[in-house]
Amino acid sequence: MSTMLQKAVTPQMSAAYLERGLDRVSGYVVPAAEAAAVTTTEGLFELHGLGFDGTPFAPDKPIDVLHQATSPTAVVVPAVGGTDEAGRRATGGPFLERPPFAGTGFATSGEVSVPLFWLEHTRLTPGARLWRFTPGAAEPELIGTYHGVVFGWQNHLAGDTFKVIPASKFVGPVAKLADGTFAADVRTDDDGVPTVVTIVAHGAGAEEHGFTQTKAGTWAKQLPASQVPELFEIHAGARWHGIPVRVVDQWPGQDGEQFCRVSSLAHDADIAERLHMDKLDAGVYESTVPLKALTDVVYAQRIPKAWAKEGQLSKIAEQQQRAAAAQTAAPAGAPAGAPAAGAPAPGAPAGAPAAAAPTPGAPAGPGGSGAPVVRVAPAGEAGADHPLNRFAPELQRVAQGLVRVAPTGWTRARVLCRMTGSRGEILAGATRPDGSEVALPALPGDVGKALAEMRHKGYEPGKGAWFGALVTLESSGRLSVRLDHEHEQQWAKPLEPGQYTEDLRRYPRDPEHIPDWLRQALDREAASQPSAGPTAAQPDGTAGGAQPDGTAGASESSTDSAQQPDGTQRSQQPGDPA
Repeated sequence: MSTMLQKAVTPQMSAAYLERGLDRVSGYVVPAAEAAAVTTTEGLFELHGLGFDGTPFAPDKPIDVLHQATSPTAVVVPAVGGTDEAGRRATGGPFLERPPFAGTGFATSGEVSVPLFWLEHTRLTPGARLWRFTPGAAEPELIGTYHGVVFGWQNHLAGDTFKVIPASKFVGPVAKLADGTFAADVRTDDDGVPTVVTIVAHGAGAEEHGFTQTKAGTWAKQLPASQVPELFEIHAGARWHGIPVRVVDQWPGQDGEQFCRVSSLAHDADIAERLHMDKLDAGVYESTVPLKALTDVVYAQRIPKAWAKEGQLSKIAEQQQRAAAAQTAAPAGAPAGAPAAGAPAPGAPAGAPAAAAPTPGAPAGPGGSGAPVVRVAPAGEAGADHPLNRFAPELQRVAQGLVRVAPTGWTRARVLCRMTGSRGEILAGATRPDGSEVALPALPGDVGKALAEMRHKGYEPGKGAWFGALVTLESSGRLSVRLDHEHEQQWAKPLEPGQYTEDLRRYPRDPEHIPDWLRQALDREAASQPSAGPTAAQPDGTAGGAQPDGTAGASESSTDSAQQPDGTQRSQQPGDPA
């Protein structure tokens, strides 16, 4: 089931939608249902972080908001990171963005706090709506509705006229038939299985192939999904000046040279500005470049599991075998993961550079009984105190949990855990073969328990327990863990008063091991509630809330959960993260 996402749209983008029929979207989004209480322009300005340098928005002027349902092929990533490299390292997230970006993975307005995500460049889904919020108005005004690749945008401000442009085959679903590959809208049943496919053509001769001209000027044909051999989204990943990008459009120049439009997947404002990329919106950087300027170009298919036909599954298996063989036969000195020569992925545009196709990125889901068993090997001669040796049983459970939910073809998976007092937060994500990031929202509960046990086990008398842990698992099998005992964590939601005091009671620290920020926090808590911490002590000396084994205590505990775009819950209780 898809989730409705909400995005503030720049005035320039609104005009492109309604006046030209542009059909793309990218950038920071929030779940619309959770943001429904924010209805003023001042609130929207704050919630969507619109106060960045050079912003076209103002809290006392109209703000346009897009509501867009998630597509099965869309990539939606938790927006975690910082405004500089130090902030990014502290959170473990991939984003480096300009203020007011906080990097916590949440957006706030007044007392409203909602998850914040980044949506990779994608085609709009049919039924997307554009609303205009005006200062002082009781209700927003519906100013546009997107009707798909056939009719495009219906402009409610201009007599309900339609504007549509030819859809790029590099963004959004396409249908591959005997007579060509066409941009498509896919209607599904409640289980996500395609039922009806609408395809569109814009050239001469469409009528001869059974297309009917519409009042929007396009040529359309509707087919039962059973008559469509293949449905997928093309993902053209590449590198430009060393950074990962996605090709979102391609066309020939006047002299025949191929040009393309690329969208940055680096999530790094410093790099984008250094390369003079076009900033279309916060977190959205694009450039028009010659195709020959790209390296490591890989054309792959994104195929939701519910869309895959038997023939496509066979091709996927063949592509995996070819990719594995190419890796084995790679020339000496070739970088790890470098694409080898071969045929373009099925459905790649004519003239696309040849490259071995990676495993098509499928939506993340439980690995079930087929998930591989993970074993954490000893860290050589590093000694018993090395984290990989000391916490081997717990890390093995964490790694096993990551593998069970990582998407097909993942190259790296990681989990970031913050714990203080009776509070905890867990964020997890994976890297796909094309370099894009995907959230892992449904971690097995044992991951949280293992991390809670690892923190308790790792306590050093007088030195305290860690506040943050980052566990990274490479597809090659390499595991690493980074524990942070000293730095203040960037919590998605502020800690309740007394949590630092409670943490110090559980895991005492000598004065020389209490950082200045922690000492100041303890002083503030002492001034506000000097007589007690947030929870009562248990007979074993621990406090209520999360116990060392990850189970809940009998006294007060704190649980915060945030809905993911796929409708699952990301728990922030140490013993119950998913």
